[in-house]
Amino acid sequence: MRIVMTNQKGGVGKTTLAFHLATLFAADGNSVLALDLDPQANLTSCFMRSDLPPDNNVALLFEGGCPRPLTVGDHLDLVGTDSSLSKHEDHDASDHLEVIGSWLDAGDTHDVVVMDTPPAMGQFTRGALLAGDFAIIPADVSWFALKGLADLIASIEKLRSSHNAGIRPLGIVLNNIQERQSFAQETWAKLDDLYGHLLFKTTIPESVRVREAISQGIPVTRLDARGKAASAYRQLYKEIVARLEQSRGC
Repeated sequence: MRIVMTNQKGGVGKTTLAFHLATLFAADGNSVLALDLDPQANLTSCFMRSDLPPDNNVALLFEGGCPRPLTVGDHLDLVGTDSSLSKHEDHDASDHLEVIGSWLDAGDTHDVVVMDTPPAMGQFTRGALLAGDFAIIPADVSWFALKGLADLIASIEKLRSSHNAGIRPLGIVLNNIQERQSFAQETWAKLDDLYGHLLFKTTIPESVRVREAISQGIPVTRLDARGKAASAYRQLYKEIVARLEQSRGC
């Protein structure tokens, strides 16, 4: 099962969500591959503070090679990246769109692949979507996020139809929510009207503890297991698993 974390808007907590979902799937006994397709390499830095070995860099895929997963935890592997990936973004998109999926199809045996993508609908994001089964869309409660969701979902559907791809949106996660923001409630109502079937009930609160956990390279579910943010991530994980199981039964 391949999950793509995507949003064309930056700053919505996409990488933080990818990191926590990967660790939660692994803690649940699944073999997990975290795949970083963003040249900013934020997901990679969540798992490791040292330089990424060249053999474990996803950039190899765009150079005719095959990266080797690096074990970063129990049941958890990483194929990371660094800024060197950015030089491949300039290549003709048609040359590389199928690379990610072909590599995964050829020999990946993980139960779950969690892919983090850049905040743009470039070739890395499109390649991930073509390789993926489900897209999870983190969003904040700004007007720009609300406006961008329609474009993003339309882009996913266009890619799905034009390439006969299996990708489909699994759901929208409202992230970094301040409980007392009145406009957050207004945005929630608008989202519920437009995308009620996609919106996850669980929202992720804004939390200093999450930032502390990320700075230490550990999930907040370990740093502050009884805190609000940790509880929210665990509840969201349960929702995601339930929705995945429902999708399999369809």
